[in-house]
Amino acid sequence: MAKASFSPGNALIGFILILFSLFTFMPFYYVILTSLSDPQLIKEGQLLLWPKGFDFHAYQVILQNERFISSFMNTVTRTVLGLAVNLALQLTFAYALSKKYLPGQKFFMLYIVITMLFNGGIIPTYLIVRATGLIDTIWSLIIPAAISTWNVILLKSFFENIPESLEESAKIDGANDLTVFWRIFLPLSTASVATIGLFIAVQHWNTYMDAVIYINSAHKQVLQIFLRDMVVQMEMATILGDMGALAQTSSLSVRTASIFLVALPIILVYPFIQKYFTKGVMLGAVKG
Repeated sequence: MAKASFSPGNALIGFILILFSLFTFMPFYYVILTSLSDPQLIKEGQLLLWPKGFDFHAYQVILQNERFISSFMNTVTRTVLGLAVNLALQLTFAYALSKKYLPGQKFFMLYIVITMLFNGGIIPTYLIVRATGLIDTIWSLIIPAAISTWNVILLKSFFENIPESLEESAKIDGANDLTVFWRIFLPLSTASVATIGLFIAVQHWNTYMDAVIYINSAHKQVLQIFLRDMVVQMEMATILGDMGALAQTSSLSVRTASIFLVALPIILVYPFIQKYFTKGVMLGAVKG
């Protein structure tokens, strides 16, 4: 394998990429430093290069908050169920659409592509969710978004790149479509499944608006709603001079500690699927 030659152009591209990486990392670095610093030594907008003292009281406040624990468990439940439901539906749908012998294949493709351009809107969707009795349940956060047209098209393109001879050989040996899908296509699609699964998990973990619309009970809310309510509550308490139970620490420390704890699970999961990610993001890009 030939070594990449050094050139001013490559050096410039590398410098720009490193610079953008630093710009991307700095806000998160600031959140970590602020959450670990002594609240008495920091203030809003202050530039930090390292922690000013070490104080974990903000994390203690958050981790001892019952609503944070319930919101965390609700978000974990939503992410796990949503990942299972979304992958099951999108993988089987994409597998069916990848078959040229599927009756009405072009019609179904046109049908799902239209949903990328037009949708019913917030109010009609809310009315449907309410009419089906899903309001204020975990399923209102999973079922309405169970199918992603973009993910289906990507998976369909990947399945089409798998040689048809494998399917034909399996069917000669007596395998049906379900067996072919489970025993052949899924094992060969590890990279695509891991990448799409990451996208789905991050979407469910971070999505905010559907919980605002569909969830009414405080004990059923997810982490993003907890984070919003906590920030608003602490800002109001700071303005009114009444911090209550949070008087021992600063609003800035609690906010940054909450942001870090909310982002931490996704950060911990990503390294385990990183080896699939580079290959998976290119799925369907080159069709043989």
